[in-house]
Amino acid sequence: MLIRLRMMKTKMKIKRVTILFSMLLSAIFGCNYNSFEKPNVNAAPTNVEDKQAAFEADLQTMRTANLKYVFVFRRTDGGVFDGEDKRYLRANLPTTNRVILSDENKAFIVGSNYKFPPENLEILRLRFNVEENSTAEVK
Repeated sequence: MLIRLRMMKTKMKIKRVTILFSMLLSAIFGCNYNSFEKPNVNAAPTNVEDKQAAFEADLQTMRTANLKYVFVFRRTDGGVFDGEDKRYLRANLPTTNRVILSDENKAFIVGSNYKFPPENLEILRLRFNVEENSTAEVK
């Protein structure tokens, strides 16, 4: 009886190992190796029309999110935002719902359902060009 029990346990172990081995083989040989390649989500648009379309799509995202106040901040020299610019912007932004860095890191699109205090906008206008795209009236 004891021998029979040991044989059953051994057969169960062999079955488990066989199942695990077959699962391993199917996982290795059944997968698509191209799926391991990460898509280049940071790839820059290749022409001006694509760049403008990407920016417009980001702006449209803010509009479809039903945000009342939408602003676009750009450096006055038209350059790319650096770390200091980002810190300054975040330090002086009031409460926001969404912020998108767009146009090849040359524009921040900021959306909010809360009115921006005029003093915050004036401080931000000292350093950035501010374009207002709000659906609510901004004063």
